[in-house]
Amino acid sequence: MSDNTIRIDFDQLREALMDDAGTATFVASPLAMADLVAVESASPEELIRMAEQTGMDLRRFEVR
Repeated sequence: MSDNTIRIDFDQLREALMDDAGTATFVASPLAMADLVAVESASPEELIRMAEQTGMDLRRFEVR
């Protein structure tokens, strides 16, 4: 592995993204429910893209 490559716990990442989408549902975000469904069915690559779009620090989910 190179120095900038990390192993990600995708279960934890998915859970964090679902928590964010669930929170958005309570503040009446129009796409929150669609986001929740998308997170549930997302591939690992899609989860990474979603996390980057929301500004999450992927190092929080690093497997050590």
